[in-house]
Amino acid sequence: MTPSLSRSPILGIDVGATKIAAGMVNPCTGEICFLTRIPTRRHVAPGEIVSDITAIVAQVMDAARRDPHGPDDMPRAAGIAVPELVDITGQIRSAWNFPLPDLTRTIHEHTGLSVRLESDVRAAAFAEARFGSGQSCDSFAYFSLGSGISYTLCLNGRPYRGTHGFAIHFASSSLAVPTEDRTRLSIAIPEDFASGLGMERLWAARGGEKLKEGVHTLETLAAAGDSRAKGVIEDAAGMTGRLIAQAVNMLDPEKIVLGGGLGCSEGFYRQKLEEHIRANIWERSFADIPILIAGLGEQSGIIGAALSALAAD
Repeated sequence: MTPSLSRSPILGIDVGATKIAAGMVNPCTGEICFLTRIPTRRHVAPGEIVSDITAIVAQVMDAARRDPHGPDDMPRAAGIAVPELVDITGQIRSAWNFPLPDLTRTIHEHTGLSVRLESDVRAAAFAEARFGSGQSCDSFAYFSLGSGISYTLCLNGRPYRGTHGFAIHFASSSLAVPTEDRTRLSIAIPEDFASGLGMERLWAARGGEKLKEGVHTLETLAAAGDSRAKGVIEDAAGMTGRLIAQAVNMLDPEKIVLGGGLGCSEGFYRQKLEEHIRANIWERSFADIPILIAGLGEQSGIIGAALSALAAD
């Protein structure tokens, strides 16, 4: 890291399943300027999503250049958080949501910036460690609960990547338990039922009508006394809460930080999630572990992406 770069703004881009957000980040304070958002067009050709990312980067850079009170220095680096597996070299290694072909090269060619990619959950956890709910904490486990489910362990202010960069999974592998009559195993992937998208599928499978606002509609129905909506929420929260408790049993963190749309929600889901987490922590003297909501909200991805670019320099 060069001293001049550390004082310069960093361009942060957060590519999500529903929106792409970008802005210039002050790496010393986490402040974001020229924040811009566009919808994510998930069902277009992969190259068009890359074009959208390129376009929003151009919008932010142009806004900064035109602003008479803009930064003294323009960014020389960009960090991009993506909802995919990213290895320790910064290469995308999955296409769970959508492919992003030649993303690094394309952004560099259009802007001249050095570009670093990072998994969105690690980027968000990094931001929380520096400026959010994980400050002044030796270790915390960050769980991103939204359309998908993932996690990051933070140690001494930095996300733990693992040997290859793949240490973000805790609900995406199949689990097996005996059926009630013990004659066979029932095999399922928790994320398929417990994520936001999984809850919508579970609701539909149980005969529910299309949800106008996804899981937010489930919360509304549950608050009005709908037993089916309550059942879907409780089952999803029960699965996720038990998995988080198991992670706590394995990692012994100082605190839990919850991010993502579900993780930051209030209401029946949050109530049941916390109940199941605390009930399934093995060492009962540790069952009162602090469970905090991410302090930076949707800005964590942008800030963390920028911090990741700076850390990689």
